[in-house]
Amino acid sequence: MNGLERLIASGKGERLDRVPVAPGIGHYAAVLARQPMTKVAWNPELMAGVVIQSVERHGHDSCSPITDYGLGTESMDSTAVIRDWEQTYVGAYAVQSEADVARLTLPDPLRDGRMPVVIECEQILVARLGGQVGINGGLAGPLSFAASLRGPQQILYDMMDRPEMVHHLLTIALEAGKAFGEAQVRRGGVGTVNIYEPMATMISNTMVEEFSFAYLEPLIRHVKSLGALALVHICNDTTRLLNRMVEIGTDILSLDVQVDLARAKEIVAGRASISGNVATNHLARLTPEEIYQESCRCIEQAARGGHFTLGSSCEVPCETPPENIDAMVRAAREFGAQYLRRLEREA
Repeated sequence: MNGLERLIASGKGERLDRVPVAPGIGHYAAVLARQPMTKVAWNPELMAGVVIQSVERHGHDSCSPITDYGLGTESMDSTAVIRDWEQTYVGAYAVQSEADVARLTLPDPLRDGRMPVVIECEQILVARLGGQVGINGGLAGPLSFAASLRGPQQILYDMMDRPEMVHHLLTIALEAGKAFGEAQVRRGGVGTVNIYEPMATMISNTMVEEFSFAYLEPLIRHVKSLGALALVHICNDTTRLLNRMVEIGTDILSLDVQVDLARAKEIVAGRASISGNVATNHLARLTPEEIYQESCRCIEQAARGGHFTLGSSCEVPCETPPENIDAMVRAAREFGAQYLRRLEREA
């Protein structure tokens, strides 16, 4: 099996040669290749090159362009701060008052900011790796996109004080997400779109329904209508949200380290796949042997019955030693194969 075949079989609950593995490789790829992010961010050929170098070095089963929350919002007057050897972040926000919301215009993913770079990078990845590994796109979920326009802390206050303004921002964010997601599927050629919505664990279940899932669900539905899968990553402990994440149409739930994988498998019950959840702070700091053992524990908790990919709990930190990613992949190849054969013998 190659990486793509393995991911597809895992998603269907079919027999596997080993557990698939897909750490959240992003900005780390540029650091691994010793290429400054200030150049990578604007050069699709260079971005694709550093991603391919990571695939070739580590042998993970999927890859994606290097994305961040500033994509799209920087074309609406927020400011993305791009630094070499660090993750990109939003440093200034476009919406300082309600009047600013009315002035917002939707960005064109084929022309504005760094979005065309991401789409062209995807085209190169598909041309060079298509049919061999999974190739994913990536974008911010509606609430997180809106937070990158208004500011994460301020939008939490706004949910209480100015809910109508927040809904206006979320409507804009949803349309921007649909357009960028569609461009990545139709033009970029990706088979899965990763949707990142970390803000959802910062609010109550009732507020999640109103300010996140009410907009996330139609975004997922739109992505799936294009023939792609939807992966959703929400940071921190999403145990209370897992059932609803499945109900709104998520195909793959990317789980942070606070989630017990065995419990998640029980809740999801084969209705979707899960990915996780080797701790990213451990990837950056522990030894390869410790990462190998942690990866094996994740496999033991969640690989039974398929619908599981060994992944990192969030984006791999830039300072991660490459040997730790090697150890994670080795655990999937060695222990992951042994564990699945043992389950077959016990069946």
